[in-house]
Amino acid sequence: MTATLRESAVEVERTSRDERVNILLVDDRAENLLALEAILEPLGERTVRAHSGDEALKCLLTEDFAVILLDVQMPGLNGFETAELIKSRDRTRYIPIIFLTAISKDEAYVFRGYSVGAVDYMSKPFQPDVLRSKVAVFVDLYRKQRQLKDQERLLHEAAVRQIELEHRARFLAQEARTAHIVSTAMDAIVVLDAERRIDVFNAAAERMFGRSATDVIGNHVEQVIADEQLDRALTMASETGSDPNKAELHSLTGYRSTGDEFPLEVSVSGLDVAGDRSYAIIARDVTDRIRSEEALRTQADSLARNAAELRELNKELQERQEELERAMTARNRFYASMSHELRTPINAIIGYNTLLLDHIYGPLNEKQTHGLQRTHKAANHLLELVNDVLDLSKIEAGKIELTLQPVPFPGTIEDLFVTVRPLADEHATELHLHVDGDATTIISDPRRVRQILLNLLSNAIKFGRGHPIEVDLSLGAPDHIEVAVTDHGEGIEPDDLPRIFDEFVQLSNSQQLGGTGLGLPISKRLATLLGGELRVTSERGKGSTFRLKLPERIGMED
Repeated sequence: MTATLRESAVEVERTSRDERVNILLVDDRAENLLALEAILEPLGERTVRAHSGDEALKCLLTEDFAVILLDVQMPGLNGFETAELIKSRDRTRYIPIIFLTAISKDEAYVFRGYSVGAVDYMSKPFQPDVLRSKVAVFVDLYRKQRQLKDQERLLHEAAVRQIELEHRARFLAQEARTAHIVSTAMDAIVVLDAERRIDVFNAAAERMFGRSATDVIGNHVEQVIADEQLDRALTMASETGSDPNKAELHSLTGYRSTGDEFPLEVSVSGLDVAGDRSYAIIARDVTDRIRSEEALRTQADSLARNAAELRELNKELQERQEELERAMTARNRFYASMSHELRTPINAIIGYNTLLLDHIYGPLNEKQTHGLQRTHKAANHLLELVNDVLDLSKIEAGKIELTLQPVPFPGTIEDLFVTVRPLADEHATELHLHVDGDATTIISDPRRVRQILLNLLSNAIKFGRGHPIEVDLSLGAPDHIEVAVTDHGEGIEPDDLPRIFDEFVQLSNSQQLGGTGLGLPISKRLATLLGGELRVTSERGKGSTFRLKLPERIGMED
């Protein structure tokens, strides 16, 4: 910095020598002005003529002068009056004045000249060399004063630059610390400019949105956050500025690189720096929290509905207490009889049959083995019937509780294909799965969804006459999925279609193929319980298609 100042000072000095300074000559006689110019010409400076005091004052309004040579005797404003006016002005107060006179040589005039601010009082005739030397002194003094002012200005500018450099160094250090904090923050931080283009995209934001900073910086924010939802948040940030006490949380929607939407909770603050507007967005993915809240809300709604139903039921119970008590007693007796008196002996029969078939009690001949196998099959069928009756009774009594969990598709159907493979091999049936759309997950009861689909697949295999079973999975709708299970068997008579979901209805040769007649009614009721529906279409001789439609989440409108 010192070398720079020295070079600047040398440059100022050289410039000052090259520039001429102004000398004001004031005299009412043109020949006197001409003589003064001739005397001062060797100095090489610029001389300015003024033929009166008024003209001299006008010149002083527009230009700067190193020295003034002022005649005392002039018409109008004389030299003394002119000098008083010059000294009364701030702009011209310190300009040296040399009085020149040919007649006013008395001491009184000389004293007055010095009293009004003159630096010298010279009487004519005077020595040209003396006058020139005196003027040269003031010219040199003027130049040095101007040089000092220039150097002072340069020093001030250098000091300002030094302060600016120090401030910039501190700013850069603070900026580096801030960048480190932003890059290591756990929450996603996105900074926008006034045009809503992304300036900052930290590591947490990269993880959350599945995008790299290099891909999004410079692009519009609508690439990662729903723009129409962001308008209100940015407007509020513009009004409240960067005051953290006024920050408000906003619920917005984010876009991952895959195109999937997810919920965001963000706070937005606005900042103006040197007239440039920017916005800082701190975002958090609240998908899990909202899912939990929705599950709790669904359970709360279910509890509220159950409470309302219970209140209504209690009201009816008060009116028909005796009749319903008898019905409840009979139903409870039915449950107890079915669960204890029927299942227990059936399990015992199955157990003893198994022991006999395993030759625990000795060898069996072929007829005995065949008879026991038929008994074993009949007992299993009876147990299945009892279990189905209990399931149906529980559904109708509202005693089935749903466990809401993610149910993946097509993964669930692929798992069921493995389960029914032995039955399919037994009937020499091929299973084909066709998927329309990307893999997805619904929120439902996995056990009940599997129960419905397993019943549909088992029926299709049993009644499909060995033809391939087609399973069409549609995942393209935004709020539901649909599974169509199609067999190419005998089909269902049009008159039988309305009764297909009634209890204990067995059509065609279903009795020979096994079954309780409760699988489809239970599946129909479970589909309704899960917020969906189960429909059937069939053409005699060409087969049947059962369509299961399930919502993305229980409680959503179809």
